[in-house]
Amino acid sequence: MATPKPVEWITSLIIRFEEQLPCRTGPQTQNARSNVEQNKECIIQISRYRFGLVISGLTKILQRVNELRPHGHDFEKNYYESLVIVLDTLEKCLSSQPRDAIPYDDVINVRLLLREICQFIDLSLDSAMANQIKNYASKVLFALSLNNFGVVFNRISARLAELGSSNTEENPDYSDIELMQHINVDIHRLVKLLVETNLKFRTLRKNAQIVLMTSLERAIWNWMETYPTEFAELQSTPNDDLTNCCEMMFEHLDGFAENSKKRAQVWPLQIMLFVLCPKVVEEIVNAESGAPCAQRHYKKKQFIDQLKKSLVPHTTGKHLTESAAVTCVKLCKVATYINTTDSNNVVFLLVQSIINDLKMLLFNPAKPFSRGQLFICQDVDLMIDCFVSLFRINPHNNEALKVCLNSNSPAHYHFVLISSLYRIITQPRLLWWPQIDLMYSRSVELRAMFTDTLNKVTQGRMIQTFKEKVTKFKERWSEEAPSSRNLLLWMVRLIHADPMLMLNGKAGHEIQSSTLELINGLVSLVHNHTMPDVAAEAMEALLVLHQPDKIEMWNPEAPINTFWDVSSQVLFSISQKLTQHMIVNYTEILKWLRDILVCRNAFLLRHKDYANCNIGAHIAICKQAHIKLEVVFLMYLWSIDMEAVLVAMSCFALLCEEADIRCVWDEVTATVTYLLPNYHVYQELAAASTVPTTGESCTTEAYHSPSAQDREVHPWLLASMGRHVYQLGESHQVTRLLS
Repeated sequence: MATPKPVEWITSLIIRFEEQLPCRTGPQTQNARSNVEQNKECIIQISRYRFGLVISGLTKILQRVNELRPHGHDFEKNYYESLVIVLDTLEKCLSSQPRDAIPYDDVINVRLLLREICQFIDLSLDSAMANQIKNYASKVLFALSLNNFGVVFNRISARLAELGSSNTEENPDYSDIELMQHINVDIHRLVKLLVETNLKFRTLRKNAQIVLMTSLERAIWNWMETYPTEFAELQSTPNDDLTNCCEMMFEHLDGFAENSKKRAQVWPLQIMLFVLCPKVVEEIVNAESGAPCAQRHYKKKQFIDQLKKSLVPHTTGKHLTESAAVTCVKLCKVATYINTTDSNNVVFLLVQSIINDLKMLLFNPAKPFSRGQLFICQDVDLMIDCFVSLFRINPHNNEALKVCLNSNSPAHYHFVLISSLYRIITQPRLLWWPQIDLMYSRSVELRAMFTDTLNKVTQGRMIQTFKEKVTKFKERWSEEAPSSRNLLLWMVRLIHADPMLMLNGKAGHEIQSSTLELINGLVSLVHNHTMPDVAAEAMEALLVLHQPDKIEMWNPEAPINTFWDVSSQVLFSISQKLTQHMIVNYTEILKWLRDILVCRNAFLLRHKDYANCNIGAHIAICKQAHIKLEVVFLMYLWSIDMEAVLVAMSCFALLCEEADIRCVWDEVTATVTYLLPNYHVYQELAAASTVPTTGESCTTEAYHSPSAQDREVHPWLLASMGRHVYQLGESHQVTRLLS
């Protein structure tokens, strides 16, 4: 048969990709997800050579999926999952393109795609899935604008012109202006945006101006975060075009701020424009010491003076104080993008002049900062930004840290701390940003916070963040503060990101007991079906804690003894729940147990040449855990879920591997059958899990009878399992294990 033409083959692949989306097939199995991923990878690879054809096909799929109207919970979930898959594929295809000119035909396809993407950028965030869709759409737009900035810029410019020339629209659409928040801009593109903004700003109505200010500020942040080296170079080599644009925009904003309320609205953007003019910043900072200041910069000096004054409560109106807090946090955040070795940079001097007042305003437990109940999440985000920035500017300045670690501080301070540490770990770091290991010395307090939060969540106690005699305002803040459950989720995420934050600070038996308490706390969350998101994170955290280098930190003075004690308790607890059928997602737990066993064996292998890896292995809990584990794997050989059967069978190989590692150390355990009496039977069971049946692929479906309505186990595998279990019975080991 002749090979199909490339266009036909690509079209066929895209059609198959659409047919396998959840909105077409319904809830997906593991194999279905794997097939979708394979098709997605093929499409991404092909897009490098047939970009226009692929983008056109994916855009049409996006249109068709978007036209579906979700009805019912299940279909809505499939609808959103399909959108995520298509948007993610689009983003990967766009990101894989080299940065060069795009053919005209492809530009047409990009315009059509942009029109579709704009619908998702303007999505109302009434659910977590909608928020996820908007984030993916933002990533697509960011990738699209890298090679097609002109297409997006023209759309923004055209909308600004429409809004400036027509004041008759009752409910004008600002979504095209908001595209500015999601695009990839380098310094040259930023200048182009500023030029366009300066031309159109005064022609717009107030509401449009506010949207434009917000969008322009976000565009500046995108530039700094995407091209931090350009901002760093700007400090030593100012860009005249950028300076002129920023100064002009600053003047426009000054004209907009005709009263104190509007001044508060423009300050955040004004501080961003201000720091993009290094020479102006230097002149104004030096003016504090008596140096001359040019008349044309007088308004900028007034702006800085007013900002400092407003940071102190009761000296100005409340809205100005709140805006000053937001603006100064942005200033601190900007300072983190300047190399700390450049200690004479005037931005650092400016930060030092406001930092104490800022900390007093935001990190004062006696009077928590709040802009009202509607802004609680934004206030917490503001404090997180501030904490992270302060850490990066001066990691040894501990005032905010002490407040957040204090168990008597309001709960939202604890949330700020944990979220800040997580961001410090996970955010791609610049070379001069301090690393998280500076916080390892605080592990005792962090473990105490974890234990306290876990107890509050599991026991259902209310968080008592304030004493009984407090104002009604504080009571309202307490009610709206981040919940203990949310704090617990982020603490578990933090442990997953860097467990070393919880594994330092004590010695000897104390660290072993604290490690056991930490790990047992995580284990208790694994089988908590009321908090599936926390349970999933707890599993990942425990897996990271079982990495060989992390196990050694459970108790550095006696790592092997501690390993057998602590890890055995983990296995025993989880196995107990599995044998009692108290875990719904047992297949996932079995897979996780398999990964834990892999990590355990890696640790034992790591130590087999240095010390007797059986030291401490003969304690009661170790033997009990091993027996429970064998029972679990034997029980799930008869599961109705074929994947669970195969996982259980494969786990026997890991039990045999552990016995092989351990049997080399002393004469008592010189034979594997002493440690694992059913060693040979388990080896055969493990081998059987990897042997495909004749004429069938080695997949989960390969072990099912294709004609059986109830998807029974394939007779070959059933016979193999029966033979091995019969052998266990003959050797009287089943009775021993199950007793």
